[in-house]
Amino acid sequence: MTVTAIRSRSADRRRFSIGSTALRVDSRTRGRGRAAHTTVSVSGEIDTVNAAEFASTVREAARGCSALVLDLTEVDFMAVDGISALHAINAHFLRGGVQWCVVASPAVTRVLGLCDPEGLIPSARIASLRGAEIA
Repeated sequence: MTVTAIRSRSADRRRFSIGSTALRVDSRTRGRGRAAHTTVSVSGEIDTVNAAEFASTVREAARGCSALVLDLTEVDFMAVDGISALHAINAHFLRGGVQWCVVASPAVTRVLGLCDPEGLIPSARIASLRGAEIA
Protein backbone atom coordinates (compact mmCIF):
# COMPACT_ATOMS: atom_id res chain seq x y z
CA MET A 1 0.00 0.00 0.00
CA THR A 2 1.29 3.45 -0.90
CA VAL A 3 0.28 6.41 1.26
CA THR A 4 0.87 9.99 0.22
CA ALA A 5 -0.28 12.87 2.40
CA ILE A 6 -1.21 16.14 0.72
CA ARG A 7 -2.05 19.05 3.01
CA SER A 8 -4.01 22.17 2.17
CA ARG A 9 -5.31 24.99 4.30
CA SER A 10 -8.88 23.72 4.45
CA ALA A 11 -8.45 19.97 4.54
CA ASP A 12 -6.22 16.98 5.02
CA ARG A 13 -6.10 14.73 1.93
CA ARG A 14 -4.67 11.24 1.76
CA ARG A 15 -4.44 8.96 -1.27
CA PHE A 16 -4.04 5.18 -1.08
CA SER A 17 -3.56 2.50 -3.71
CA ILE A 18 -4.55 -0.92 -2.46
CA GLY A 19 -3.29 -4.27 -3.71
CA SER A 20 -2.78 -5.36 -7.28
CA THR A 21 -6.43 -4.83 -8.20
CA ALA A 22 -7.22 -1.33 -9.42
CA LEU A 23 -8.61 0.33 -6.28
CA ARG A 24 -7.89 3.90 -5.29
CA VAL A 25 -8.95 5.54 -2.05
CA ASP A 26 -8.82 9.31 -1.51
CA SER A 27 -9.53 10.71 1.93
CA ARG A 28 -10.35 14.32 2.77
CA THR A 29 -10.93 15.56 6.31
CA ARG A 30 -12.16 18.96 7.47
CA GLY A 31 -12.07 20.13 11.03
CA ARG A 32 -10.22 18.72 13.99
CA GLY A 33 -10.97 16.33 16.82
CA ARG A 34 -14.49 15.05 17.26
CA ALA A 35 -15.77 17.89 15.04
CA ALA A 36 -13.86 16.46 12.07
CA HIS A 37 -15.82 15.24 9.05
CA THR A 38 -14.24 12.95 6.48
CA THR A 39 -15.12 12.05 2.91
CA VAL A 40 -13.53 8.88 1.57
CA SER A 41 -13.79 8.53 -2.22
CA VAL A 42 -13.12 5.13 -3.75
CA SER A 43 -12.67 4.21 -7.39
CA GLY A 44 -11.99 0.90 -9.10
CA GLU A 45 -12.97 -2.58 -7.97
CA ILE A 46 -13.53 -4.00 -4.49
CA ASP A 47 -12.96 -7.75 -4.55
CA THR A 48 -11.64 -10.69 -2.55
CA VAL A 49 -8.04 -9.54 -2.92
CA ASN A 50 -8.48 -6.03 -1.49
CA ALA A 51 -11.72 -6.06 0.58
CA ALA A 52 -10.07 -6.48 4.00
CA GLU A 53 -7.48 -3.79 3.32
CA PHE A 54 -10.23 -1.54 1.92
CA ALA A 55 -12.12 -1.84 5.24
CA SER A 56 -8.96 -1.18 7.22
CA THR A 57 -8.12 1.87 5.09
CA VAL A 58 -11.60 3.37 5.56
CA ARG A 59 -11.47 2.80 9.32
CA GLU A 60 -8.01 4.42 9.46
CA ALA A 61 -9.18 7.41 7.42
CA ALA A 62 -12.00 7.96 9.92
CA ARG A 63 -9.78 7.90 12.98
CA GLY A 64 -10.79 10.74 15.29
CA CYS A 65 -13.69 12.05 13.20
CA SER A 66 -17.38 12.15 14.12
CA ALA A 67 -18.87 11.74 10.63
CA LEU A 68 -17.83 10.04 7.42
CA VAL A 69 -19.23 9.86 3.90
CA LEU A 70 -18.01 6.87 1.90
CA ASP A 71 -18.27 7.82 -1.78
CA LEU A 72 -18.42 4.62 -3.84
CA THR A 73 -19.89 6.28 -6.96
CA GLU A 74 -16.72 5.47 -8.93
CA VAL A 75 -16.62 1.77 -7.95
CA ASP A 76 -17.15 -0.33 -11.09
CA PHE A 77 -17.35 -3.73 -9.39
CA MET A 78 -18.00 -4.96 -5.87
CA ALA A 79 -17.74 -8.62 -4.86
CA VAL A 80 -19.64 -10.05 -1.92
CA ASP A 81 -16.44 -9.60 0.09
CA GLY A 82 -16.97 -5.85 -0.31
CA ILE A 83 -20.31 -6.14 1.49
CA SER A 84 -18.59 -8.03 4.30
CA ALA A 85 -16.09 -5.16 4.47
CA LEU A 86 -18.93 -2.62 4.67
CA HIS A 87 -20.54 -4.58 7.53
CA ALA A 88 -17.19 -4.63 9.36
CA ILE A 89 -16.87 -0.86 8.83
CA ASN A 90 -20.44 -0.38 10.06
CA ALA A 91 -19.80 -2.38 13.24
CA HIS A 92 -16.59 -0.46 13.91
CA PHE A 93 -18.30 2.91 13.42
CA LEU A 94 -21.29 1.95 15.57
CA ARG A 95 -18.92 1.05 18.42
CA GLY A 96 -17.02 4.31 17.94
CA GLY A 97 -20.09 6.54 17.62
CA VAL A 98 -19.18 7.67 14.09
CA GLN A 99 -22.12 8.69 11.92
CA TRP A 100 -21.58 7.54 8.36
CA CYS A 101 -23.23 6.73 5.08
CA VAL A 102 -22.41 5.20 1.71
CA VAL A 103 -23.07 6.91 -1.60
CA ALA A 104 -23.16 4.00 -4.03
CA SER A 105 -22.56 3.43 -7.72
CA PRO A 106 -25.04 1.28 -9.68
CA ALA A 107 -22.71 -1.72 -9.24
CA VAL A 108 -22.54 -1.23 -5.47
CA THR A 109 -26.29 -0.55 -5.24
CA ARG A 110 -26.98 -3.86 -7.01
CA VAL A 111 -24.82 -5.86 -4.57
CA LEU A 112 -26.21 -3.98 -1.55
CA GLY A 113 -29.74 -4.80 -2.72
CA LEU A 114 -28.89 -8.50 -2.86
CA CYS A 115 -26.68 -8.79 0.23
CA ASP A 116 -28.11 -6.14 2.57
CA PRO A 117 -31.89 -6.32 2.08
CA GLU A 118 -32.49 -5.05 5.64
CA GLY A 119 -30.58 -1.86 4.86
CA LEU A 120 -28.10 -2.20 7.72
CA ILE A 121 -25.47 -0.29 5.73
CA PRO A 122 -26.54 3.38 5.87
CA SER A 123 -26.75 4.78 2.35
CA ALA A 124 -27.68 8.03 0.66
CA ARG A 125 -28.95 8.54 -2.87
CA ILE A 126 -26.75 11.19 -4.47
CA ALA A 127 -25.44 11.13 -8.05
CA SER A 128 -21.80 11.88 -7.16
CA LEU A 129 -19.64 13.49 -4.51
CA ARG A 130 -16.47 13.87 -6.57
CA GLY A 131 -14.98 17.25 -5.82
CA ALA A 132 -17.67 18.15 -3.27
CA GLU A 133 -16.65 20.04 -0.16
CA ILE A 134 -17.66 18.92 3.33
CA ALA A 135 -19.75 21.61 5.00
